[in-house]
Amino acid sequence: MKKMLLAATAAAVVGGVAVAGSPVQAQEAEGFQLQIGGFYNALAVVRDNDGPPRLNPAGQVKEQQIRAYDFQQRARYTIQGSQTLDNGMTIGFHTQYEAMGGGTGGMSNNRAYVYADGGFGRVNFGTMYSAPYLMHVSPPTAGWGIDDTGHSQGMAATNNMRGIATPTYYINRSMNFTYMSPRFAGFQAGFTFAPDQRNRENMNNRFIGNLSAQNATATASLGSDLQNLFGLSANYQQSFDQFSVGLSAGFETGTWNQGAKNLIQGVGLNDKRAWTYGLGANVGFGGLDAGVAYNWNNMGMSGIKTHQVTAGLTYTVDRFTFGPSFGAAWMKGSNQNNPVLNPVIGGIGQNNNPRTYVYDFGARYAFAPGVNLVGSVQYGDFKSGNSNYDGNAVAGLFGVQMNF
Repeated sequence: MKKMLLAATAAAVVGGVAVAGSPVQAQEAEGFQLQIGGFYNALAVVRDNDGPPRLNPAGQVKEQQIRAYDFQQRARYTIQGSQTLDNGMTIGFHTQYEAMGGGTGGMSNNRAYVYADGGFGRVNFGTMYSAPYLMHVSPPTAGWGIDDTGHSQGMAATNNMRGIATPTYYINRSMNFTYMSPRFAGFQAGFTFAPDQRNRENMNNRFIGNLSAQNATATASLGSDLQNLFGLSANYQQSFDQFSVGLSAGFETGTWNQGAKNLIQGVGLNDKRAWTYGLGANVGFGGLDAGVAYNWNNMGMSGIKTHQVTAGLTYTVDRFTFGPSFGAAWMKGSNQNNPVLNPVIGGIGQNNNPRTYVYDFGARYAFAPGVNLVGSVQYGDFKSGNSNYDGNAVAGLFGVQMNF
């Protein structure tokens, strides 16, 4: 019976919007409750940052200059409509918009999906993160954070390594179907399937997967050129009086489209099925919370692997929360300098097992409901096999975080 209910629910989630114009559906639509929310962050950044190198017209490596201060802001609006049916199932629609267009200006859609939630679990259909991402356990942070933070612009890396993020990120708001089970004795499981990364948020999503048309536009990017993606995850959360524990494990995998395969093979590499794994663990006792998380990625090609790890410790007393965080990322393999992986400076031998270490001490004060004053002091150490690309940075990020 539960399988039949799940199948009927999935059909309602996928097809419910298409019949919204019928008289019966119009009457039911009156039961939807509209909710508007979001967040706004504003902060000032001061830093002392070694500049990442670049090649001048003469082919010489010159250090770029990094501004010693910046102002930043970020905001997102959420709109959600939902209603609870007589059988207890909740069905709804959720969408989010980046107020500044994610850096492109104007408003841009960040995610949009329909969902159903009930005793059978939860079903999402649309441009949303995967079950392994949604169920991932990241370490606690008191400041602006290190792991998958929305404000990684505090420092500029000199070795060209990206910000640290331990969740799995292949599917990343591509059109997908996701199911997450109800929680039994603390345990929950979920899976996600996405046909193509390119059919994603901020699009009309009327997309035909034509692999031959992607030959000229493929860049062998793990964020745009994978197809037939699948993710699987498990999560455990439980509380015992003042003690709490959270655990997570998940993976995502996908294959390259034809254009990416041609590009990878054209530079002498072997394309592989792309795999990424994410693990996380948190424990809490009273006002003390601690956690650690890890990500592994085979980059979908031979001779290259990336590793990322984060850890955090926070203590909360009254309205104050404070504590340290740590993050590290490193790359290994014989093909780190291939121009597919590093088209700007990989060809001059920049990468030789590059490593990034970031340390953060943060504090926040709950000034009012939904309003936090947040500060972080960060130190970054960037290593590479080429001394031109070694460097470090110190940064302070101070501002306000509002949730409404």
